[in-house]
Amino acid sequence: MNYVKSYQNFQILHYSTVDSTNQLARQFAEQGEPKELLVVADQQTAGRGRDGKRWLSVPGECLTFSLLLRPVNKNPEHCPQLALIISLSLAQAMEKLGFHPQLKWPNDVYLNEKKIAGILLENAVRSDRLQWIIAGVGVNLNVKKENFPQKLREIATSLFIEGEKEIATDLFLQEFLTIFSSWYCNWINNNKIQPLLKEYTKRSMVLGRLVTYEKQGNRYQARAERIDENGGLWVIREEERYRLSWGEVSIASHNETQTQLSFGSDGGETR
Repeated sequence: MNYVKSYQNFQILHYSTVDSTNQLARQFAEQGEPKELLVVADQQTAGRGRDGKRWLSVPGECLTFSLLLRPVNKNPEHCPQLALIISLSLAQAMEKLGFHPQLKWPNDVYLNEKKIAGILLENAVRSDRLQWIIAGVGVNLNVKKENFPQKLREIATSLFIEGEKEIATDLFLQEFLTIFSSWYCNWINNNKIQPLLKEYTKRSMVLGRLVTYEKQGNRYQARAERIDENGGLWVIREEERYRLSWGEVSIASHNETQTQLSFGSDGGETR
């Protein structure tokens, strides 16, 4: 560990290289660490995103960190709200630097239709109450195009690529924590989620568009309509409304067929 400091009520632990900031934060959580922590690493050797996908971690070019939070007055159904809070905070931090990002439900940030940041949430529950949440975050700050794997160069980007200048890691992290702390405190202290939803909705890249998602091995298309107070995405398909509680969605491409497959409920999609 290189250094420890505090900012916005978070104790920040900085490492040069770790396997995974999420794994390290989980160790602190399971050891009963009472404080809210931010574990940041210059490089992760085993970082991962959703569905076990590996998250690119280029030393000096990616910002990778995990937040250990203890929102003990919340229950598990509130977790998707936190994904919205973190996504919005990342977007607003980028806006402070002159960028215009968009939010892709449930946990990604995009810039010019390319992914620039992602979030992975893990939690522990006891007696239907959240004991802790770990939010792993990866942001492509200064990644050069040639440092992306070939298959990612057309679908991922960085602030350096889009802005043609390097962004100081500490500056971005400070901007993010300032914004996040404000939203997080409001979330912890009251149940008013409408101001957050208003700001998130303004930046959404999926609402009003045809999206594609998969359930139980079937592929569906539907029109994204709105995001509800618990962070679920409501879509319209064949004049029926369905709620997606979590899961990957993508913007339907122009050449994709719009033929709808038969509906099969699996708990992630409700009417």
